[in-house]
Amino acid sequence: MSDGFGKSDWMTKAEPFGYFRISTEKQSVEDKKQDDPKKKQTIKRQIKEVQDLLKRQGLPPLKPSNIFAEVASGSKGKRTQWRLLREAALLHNGRAFIVVKDPSRWARNVDAAVNAWTPLKERDIPVYAIATGIQTGTYADKRPSENFFFLLNSGFAAQVSEVQSKKATDATERQRAEGAFASKGRSVYPYALKDPYDAYFENKHLASISQSRHAQAMENATMPNGVKKSAATRLINDMAVIEAALTKAEIEQFLAYRKRLAERLKRIGYDSWAAKGNKAGKQDWRSNALYRMSGNYLTNPQSFPMPSEDFLDEVERDFAQFLSDKDKKRRGKRGL
Repeated sequence: MSDGFGKSDWMTKAEPFGYFRISTEKQSVEDKKQDDPKKKQTIKRQIKEVQDLLKRQGLPPLKPSNIFAEVASGSKGKRTQWRLLREAALLHNGRAFIVVKDPSRWARNVDAAVNAWTPLKERDIPVYAIATGIQTGTYADKRPSENFFFLLNSGFAAQVSEVQSKKATDATERQRAEGAFASKGRSVYPYALKDPYDAYFENKHLASISQSRHAQAMENATMPNGVKKSAATRLINDMAVIEAALTKAEIEQFLAYRKRLAERLKRIGYDSWAAKGNKAGKQDWRSNALYRMSGNYLTNPQSFPMPSEDFLDEVERDFAQFLSDKDKKRRGKRGL
């Protein structure tokens, strides 16, 4: 029985098999245009993150043939690629482990999660949630505490899934009623050299020296098209409030939303906050509408529900009805 958490030493010489999943309702407009799950931007980001973490932890990279991806709800026990992944791992001649980004990618259903990993554990094949740093262990390497946390995360994911579904419906009604944010809210810096929030966490150790050093490091990491020192200082202050009010899971949800919105804006080719990077400077009103309908959540995620991807799809499609009165007048004058 192991008292440690995270990877097992033997994994450095074992064969990893990766499973990647996105729910149907979490797909962006761009994701829906791509049939091959492995080519969907959201899943491609998952794969890259896991490959980077494998390298960082001294573990072998995933071979293309060992990557299994699909669009399916984690609450369902019958998933084609999930089944094929397990079959491939069980047929492998030699030590193997399955890697997922976090327990929710494996399953959002505790019963299905346990039933799926039972034959794997019997063959000494654990499921390793690499971003979370916990694994299921095996019958030979029991890891009871770690296994419990893996289950707890899966169960929490199932509960969050139900809450998110209700919040998504409430968010649409609430934002329609409120007319969304009065202005554009906060920029997500789609053209920055590095996402400002990634720079925030990577340089957080500098906060113990001074906020000024922390903010300057963020400017250096994200420019051009990123945050200047003054904007970085505001972001640091915003995060102090957010981190005090939200759970770790809710913060991760907030940061993931920002990145998904940034991907939308890059695909559109226009960011209404950006002075540079836009397509030939042509105004694209979808950017204004998306920012406006995300503004409450981007500014105060502790007070407002996260807009659903389906809602953002609707905003992008029918952007004119989601513009502010000021933008509607500006658009009318330009004949657009």
